[in-house]
Amino acid sequence: MASQGDTPAWATADDTPSFSEETNDINAGATMLRSSGAGEPTALDITDDKELPSIVLFMRLANMGAAGLLIAASIVKMISLPSPSNWILSVYATCGGLLVCCLETQLKFLRVAIALNFGYLFSPTLRFVFYLVMGSVAWQFNDILGKISAITLVATAIFNTYVLCRYPSYRAVREKIAEEEDRRIEAKISDGIKKQAVNSMLGPGSV
Repeated sequence: MASQGDTPAWATADDTPSFSEETNDINAGATMLRSSGAGEPTALDITDDKELPSIVLFMRLANMGAAGLLIAASIVKMISLPSPSNWILSVYATCGGLLVCCLETQLKFLRVAIALNFGYLFSPTLRFVFYLVMGSVAWQFNDILGKISAITLVATAIFNTYVLCRYPSYRAVREKIAEEEDRRIEAKISDGIKKQAVNSMLGPGSV
């Protein structure tokens, strides 16, 4: 049997820190956090939180405006009876514009369906690429409206990417606003159903 003296020093050394050492480590960590300002909202963070609702609204309007311009340019191109290839591109661009419009309406059933089938629109990088593709399609129309639509889409893509990178909490605020809109819509629908039910039972003009 090996004696106690044969046991390696690293196996018998007591590596458990004492209470005083743990306390010193905790105090040192707290001091570092206070000095670095971590865990406390800065004035910039508070300003960003106040700006986000208006930025969300502006971004939605910008996306819908760019999508609406793309749809208009595509329809004008289709009406002009272009070559088959340009006509197919016009249909493709119209579908892309409608997809963006449906996403920006923030309706719950549309948002869920788009998230399940077109999840790339929720990725900043892939959405940027999608806008560039739509812009290149609009540029191929070779008319003034198509070129304006292409430039607008590229500018909107850059703006979207900037906002998503500049404001990390953008998605959370956007989802919160969308949920509030869903609740308001559901409340209006519920009130309308109640009024119809009362009218059907008591007769029109009772409510």
